[in-house]
Amino acid sequence: MQDNDDETTVRQAKQPARLVALSDGLFATVLTLLVLDLRIPEALNADGGNVSAYVKWLGPHLFSYLLTFLVAGTYWLAHHRDFERVIDCDRRLLSYNLLFLLFVGLFPFTTAGISAGSLQSSDFGFYWCMYAADILLAGVMLGLTWAYAVSHHLVTPDMTPEESRSIAVHQLVTPAAFLLSIVAEFLFPQAFVGPYTLLLIPPALWAVDRKFGAADPETRSAPRSRSELLWRAGTILPWLLAIGLAVWAAMR
Repeated sequence: MQDNDDETTVRQAKQPARLVALSDGLFATVLTLLVLDLRIPEALNADGGNVSAYVKWLGPHLFSYLLTFLVAGTYWLAHHRDFERVIDCDRRLLSYNLLFLLFVGLFPFTTAGISAGSLQSSDFGFYWCMYAADILLAGVMLGLTWAYAVSHHLVTPDMTPEESRSIAVHQLVTPAAFLLSIVAEFLFPQAFVGPYTLLLIPPALWAVDRKFGAADPETRSAPRSRSELLWRAGTILPWLLAIGLAVWAAMR
């Protein structure tokens, strides 16, 4: 009897590990494929070595690469955080996770759409809506994966309801911002405001941390020293600078 119990424990412990390994492998592939759209020799040769034309060509590609890398990285971190707390899984949880990976796998395709032209091109709105819908659906499936794991008691038993809600609300911020960007593109098709609505994500996450921070063990235990704030800024400011430069190049 004891041997059967041990075998069941080992089987259950391995299942989430296989799921996470598959997910990590897909994320690694997606992030690698994104950079293949940046082709320096072809771009320079096509424009006769004109650096100004190359910068204009590179802008949309660099903007879409950095934006998608940041979003995919955010989803990977969220997925990693979720499955630090998931201790068992069943076939339905595997199915939800596969649906999440389905939309993540489309990131290189939809990213190629918004990198095809500048932010001011006439067809940018269509490609942006397709891109934002892909990211939105990936976020929804990640949220459903987490909700299923919690509702079916597949997470660590010591997790509090407040911590579960904190994770769920965090996962809603990015999809909600991209949904708003789709609405903005439909309402103001010539203003190209869709990407700029994503600037709402940092203050929204800050507000969520203020409201649910006490429920998050990492936030609760993190020191609030000046050095800690500098370390946090070191993970945010380079992204803002890089994406800002890419937007500037894309608007030229």
